Amino acid sequence: MASRGGSSRGKSIVGSVSTPIPTEESNPFEDNESPFQQSVPVNAPSQTGQANNSTETTLKSNIFKIHFTKVCNNNDGIVTHGKCNYCGSEFKHCKGGGYGTFNRHMEKKHPDKLGHSRSQSQIRFTTDEGTGTHSSLFTFSQAKYRDKIAETISVERLPFSFAERCQVQECINETLQPACKKVSRRTIQRTIFKQYKNGREQLCEYFRTFNSSISLCSDVWTDVFHENSFMGITAHWVDDKWNIQKRVLAFRVFNESHTAENIYRLIRGVIEDFGLMFKFFSISFDNASANTASIRPLEDFLRPSCGGKYFHIRCVCHVLNLCVQTGLQELKEYVLPVREVVAYLGKNMTLMKQWARYCKAHNMRVKKFPKDVKTRWNSTYRLLSATFPYRTLLTNFVNDSLVGFHLYEYQWVIIARIIDFLSIFDTCTNLFSQVYFPTSHLFLYGVVDVAEQFWKYRSDPQLFMALIPMRIKWLLYYKDIPPIALVAFVLDPRQKLEGLQAYLEAYYKFLGFNGGQDSQPFAMSLPMSEVDTQDDEADPDSIVDVNEIVADTRNQLIELYDSYCIRYSHVVPQVAQEPIGQSSSSGGESFRQRQAKKKPRGSQYTELDLYLNTTFRFCEEINTDMTFNVLQWWQGSGNPYPILSLMVKDIFACPMSTVACEQTFSAGGNMLDMTRSQLTPQNIEIQVCTDDWKRAQVRQQEAERQSPDGSDFFYTDNMMSTPGATTANESDQDPDDDE
Repeated sequence: MASRGGSSRGKSIVGSVSTPIPTEESNPFEDNESPFQQSVPVNAPSQTGQANNSTETTLKSNIFKIHFTKVCNNNDGIVTHGKCNYCGSEFKHCKGGGYGTFNRHMEKKHPDKLGHSRSQSQIRFTTDEGTGTHSSLFTFSQAKYRDKIAETISVERLPFSFAERCQVQECINETLQPACKKVSRRTIQRTIFKQYKNGREQLCEYFRTFNSSISLCSDVWTDVFHENSFMGITAHWVDDKWNIQKRVLAFRVFNESHTAENIYRLIRGVIEDFGLMFKFFSISFDNASANTASIRPLEDFLRPSCGGKYFHIRCVCHVLNLCVQTGLQELKEYVLPVREVVAYLGKNMTLMKQWARYCKAHNMRVKKFPKDVKTRWNSTYRLLSATFPYRTLLTNFVNDSLVGFHLYEYQWVIIARIIDFLSIFDTCTNLFSQVYFPTSHLFLYGVVDVAEQFWKYRSDPQLFMALIPMRIKWLLYYKDIPPIALVAFVLDPRQKLEGLQAYLEAYYKFLGFNGGQDSQPFAMSLPMSEVDTQDDEADPDSIVDVNEIVADTRNQLIELYDSYCIRYSHVVPQVAQEPIGQSSSSGGESFRQRQAKKKPRGSQYTELDLYLNTTFRFCEEINTDMTFNVLQWWQGSGNPYPILSLMVKDIFACPMSTVACEQTFSAGGNMLDMTRSQLTPQNIEIQVCTDDWKRAQVRQQEAERQSPDGSDFFYTDNMMSTPGATTANESDQDPDDDE
């Protein structure tokens, strides 16, 4: 009876599946490998006299299939013992006897070899390998569930109490895992903090061994409850696989006065926390004077390349928005009526229902128009673009149903031209808003398109008065192209110095400077009063020496390249800097020598000379393609340019806008809703960072999120008009006042 009892116990533990009570693992960051991956048959040597009876029934237990070896009597071959394949312990056994002793030994001494313990349940599922799936074993772990539900709550911005909700727990217990225990909000909070700490340590270790430079992006935002201000800081770099990487380093509460000293102190603290001293190339700010004033102490602390010549980058998207808002002030006669009508419709639910019935009656799709927010980039353009196809319907509805509002057909004629004029600003904003694509070399492409739009509409009778202040505002920021944009443009293999010359001539011609002899300057159409009120810097009759700009850019490239040669002399062998006259091969002249004879350059011929003097052939489609992957080209052409390619990585990693921070503010704004309004600033920073780091693993950091009203949340109203917050008016300053 005892023998059968032992057999029953053995079969219930090893030969069948049970549902025991789970226990929580102590370390949530242990290897996630299933213990079943180790449960493979042990190839133990066959013992002398081992029973080999072919008529014996098939064993129903894994005890003697995997874990034990039968030991026979040397005289008659009868099985007398079972020997453990792992520790060598022997236990008495006879034919027909139970496995209770063996099961207890395995549970006590080798539970990992069983593939489960008393605290774990098994779910076996089998799928067809031909469909892309596989047969496997699943082991439930309470600790893994705790870590995953905490990660899900953080990334999906759910309340900490989500895992405690009865319906959630009931769904898991009844459909997925009966042994799953409820996880409290306190445990969720502690687990998220552990995950943040672990991710931060991994990021610090990565930066410690990273050899290239890193660019920063920073901005300030005030939350929707007007309680706290936050500073977002993101890092950007090109990794060893030539992919642009972005990480949120901090989303730190910043309730102090937004002075240059406080901005510098906070950024310096974050840099020291991550151990990033002396690894920086540039930092992107908006146009607030306090940000500009903080550049000098940051340069002294970080000591960037070339004396900080490329260190400060103004956000081009903010400049585009300021320029558009300046022009729209002159077009209020046409834009304001549409803006007021749409705002009134959005506030009145009864009118919205009437508008929906009116659209259906005229066989038109019901449309809720986006809101026009001054500090939301391109919002006016999107509003006008959305309403224009409904112009006839909207005009009739407003004139018939709304008291005090009127729309006219002539307004829509002007609006059509306004939409076409503003389209290039929307295109450029989207162009410079990319996260995983370099934008520094695209700057000149974009600003030339903007300048051409000024030139195209210079004779338009309605838009002309808007172009005057827009051009003046534009020249305050971009009469001189930033050096980083010029250098990056030359490093585009489709353009180089020849392309830079052509684009600069076109740029200044479109802006009214005498860059072309066959074109009437822009300002010749301006009234004399407007010309006389412009300062000397924006004087349209001044001459811009394009040849001098190109020569200066070449000298800057040489200076920057020389600094990289010194910096990486111990890493990259100086193969590309051999003197002219020494052949790199035994037979004939090398390509580099032949090129040098065409254009001698002194005693040495560098990688930069080789690049600038080599003609690269591209088809016409690629030459005009803004999606051309310049990083991929340099990755495939890096062998002849080992040092130059390292310089290219740092330059192309520079973000030309603060969109990365704007996206971080979107995440913070979506997180702080009414169900999560009590989150502490520390918890907000932890969740914003872990959310960003998790999305970085699958490269989904630039995925757009929708706001509750259906409008695009990608360009957020991050400049709240509250004390201490950065506003559009504060950003709209003359660069001369920033010093």
